[in-house]
Amino acid sequence: MQPHQLQYFVAIAETGSFTAGAQRARVVQSAASAAVKQLERELGCVLFVRGRRIALTPEGEALLPRARDVLAAIDAARAAVAATRGQIVGTVSLGMMNHLARFDVAALLADFRRAHPGVVVHARQTGTGSRGSLEAVRRGDLDLALASTVSETAPGLVLRTLDSEPIRFVCHRTHPLAGTGTVRLAQLADEPFVESPVGWGNRAVVDQAFAAAGLRRDVHTEATDFVLGQALVREGLGVMFVPASAVSPDPEIVALDVEPALTWSVRLAHSASRPLSAAAAALADRLERGAPHGRAGTRSR
Repeated sequence: MQPHQLQYFVAIAETGSFTAGAQRARVVQSAASAAVKQLERELGCVLFVRGRRIALTPEGEALLPRARDVLAAIDAARAAVAATRGQIVGTVSLGMMNHLARFDVAALLADFRRAHPGVVVHARQTGTGSRGSLEAVRRGDLDLALASTVSETAPGLVLRTLDSEPIRFVCHRTHPLAGTGTVRLAQLADEPFVESPVGWGNRAVVDQAFAAAGLRRDVHTEATDFVLGQALVREGLGVMFVPASAVSPDPEIVALDVEPALTWSVRLAHSASRPLSAAAAALADRLERGAPHGRAGTRSR
């Protein structure tokens, strides 16, 4: 059993695809497939149910956490040797968001690479929103995640606030509320909403605010992209809540303040039970130092 076999196996398992797994591991698909087949021969079992969408067999499910442990131990061994020379090496998996407010993560990652060329950062967006990223951190699929949460605490996680901004109500310029300047939640209960899917942090903020006010609302359309959502608003297909930095400069739509105020926050999450590697700790520190107005201190639960 070779480390590269486990690396390809984990990448394929986490991406759900031989193609995507090979891309993450930076090898051609045929090499990843061959390595997994050899691993299956050595273990005497099938690890994946192959089809349009692959899935782990029970044997694969049993191997996955152990494979992660082995790869983490190898990274730790390399890091320990590098540390004697004053270097930081290793691999860090970072969960990303579709929108990061004023947080320029691309520039920070580029700066981090220049400072720590021995660290490989696997950054990826989730298809299940911030809730999916936080679950991935708890499972160990991600070392760090940029996520939006309603609360400053979450079970099993350490959350550090990097940025916060108001959420605004967006409607067409001909909407009856367009000239009011500020809208109250009670005025919006009967509106047809364009909204992010359940699991997205901005959706959670709004859902909680309506629930706390004893109000219900009707979500007609779900979109993961703020630009697409506001295009629908421009065409009169609904109204929308949008973080202030994501409001489109479109003369056909109007962005209004909300009462009570709604706040959308970007936080950095990592496990409260697993210590960060030197590489992950260095990346976390760089992201925090680059935050627009992150607050000192951490909270965990």
